[in-house]
Amino acid sequence: MLDRNPYGKVPVLEDDGAVIYESAVIGEYLDEKYPAVRLMPKDLAERARVRIWVDYCNTRLQRAGGLVAHDYKVEKSKAEIVEYLKFIDDYMRGRDYIAGDYSLADITFIPFFTRLERYQTNLGDDLPNVKKWVNRLLARPPVRETL
Repeated sequence: MLDRNPYGKVPVLEDDGAVIYESAVIGEYLDEKYPAVRLMPKDLAERARVRIWVDYCNTRLQRAGGLVAHDYKVEKSKAEIVEYLKFIDDYMRGRDYIAGDYSLADITFIPFFTRLERYQTNLGDDLPNVKKWVNRLLARPPVRETL
């Protein structure tokens, strides 16, 4: 695997001789390769907002969840997850998707939400906007088919 991804992680996409790794990079690559199904907005500022949320998920939620899953700084990381989810819940008030229309930003959060048990986290009634959003994401046919 290290010959395809020096980080030693998945996913890795091999396409026409190119080896692409890191989920966010793969997502943007696919968005550009298949423009009929847009995952990124056309507007430059909206694209930046998607990238901000992708970064938020990867550098905060996924990082903290990974620490819990690997039994390292568990209590501190679980508390961080709660704070990150509260921030998202406030932001999601009145929104269907996190960065405007359904986008790569929403897609980036799906793996985190499918691993809540592994991260010793649940979505309580104190996170109504996140719960609605997660249910909306997981109910999408392409997502539901993979669960």
